[in-house]
Amino acid sequence: MAQTQIKKYTFAEFLDYDAEDDRVELEDGKLIIMSTASPQHIAIIRFLYSLIQQYINDHNLSLEIFPGGISVRTGIRSSREPDLCILHREEWEALRKQNPKSAIVERPLLLVIEVVSPRSENQERDYQKKREEYLQMGIPEYWIIDAEEQKVTVCLLKDRSYTSTEYMGQALIRSGLLTHLALTVEQLSKF
Repeated sequence: MAQTQIKKYTFAEFLDYDAEDDRVELEDGKLIIMSTASPQHIAIIRFLYSLIQQYINDHNLSLEIFPGGISVRTGIRSSREPDLCILHREEWEALRKQNPKSAIVERPLLLVIEVVSPRSENQERDYQKKREEYLQMGIPEYWIIDAEEQKVTVCLLKDRSYTSTEYMGQALIRSGLLTHLALTVEQLSKF
């Protein structure tokens, strides 16, 4: 039985790929069409975006938060589009001037948040593959929000590896970047 060869894309080919309205990531040269988000997924992202944007404003931080739309190059043939990400305002301004057609960052973002979609391949991608890619990229903080399991895993970069802490229920989620953010998993579970 003949096997169909899956085309492997270079990073340059990925940049030229016309995804139309799809969210597409590049994983080791393979195009990954991201499934449409569930209403719960969207509600969590909207809530977090509003909460963190208010935190940034209240603390007068020179940070920018994005609910999708920004991609991070995580390898020679890999690029991810996190559900939420934070970068320095100066980096955002430089990116806008440098490449007005494509919002792909090739340096570590400050914080990346992924909301796990149901299905085993999505869980494996968020808990294992993206975690490894974000670690290799040197992203200092990575959150995995698992609404199904009602937990948040916060991975903080220390000595070239992630230390992970799982939060559940009413425990305050501790962020290395947003040190005074008041957020519990229970707040996210209402969606």
